Amino acid sequence: MRIKRSVDIEDVIRTALNEHITAYCRPLPKEYRLPNILVTQVGGADRNNIDSFEVVLDARAKTEETASLTLRNAIGILKEIAAEQSTAIRYITVNTNGSWDFDPVRPDLALCTARIRVTAHMENVEVN
Repeated sequence: MRIKRSVDIEDVIRTALNEHITAYCRPLPKEYRLPNILVTQVGGADRNNIDSFEVVLDARAKTEETASLTLRNAIGILKEIAAEQSTAIRYITVNTNGSWDFDPVRPDLALCTARIRVTAHMENVEVN
């Protein structure tokens, strides 16, 4: 049977960003490279063949300046990928620009967070 299903948006974003920035999906590994982006899907909805995902991007770095730059670069990269239509990602909307937070596990690191909406096409797959 052929079906349409949502893509694994966390993995799609992680893969797209990893060409330019170190990116991870949850759980964040015990040992990781800095700076990096943690990609977390926090919600979403579908309509017809289009999904709208709510995604949080957490940028971790040694300094606030680097965390902010990493986050802004990640958003810019995702917008460019959406414009190129080279992945399932079709459109990026920034719901919440970068805001400061603290990493409860690593308070020595700077953490800058943004919430984005990612519009993406569903994938067609064969299931048994």
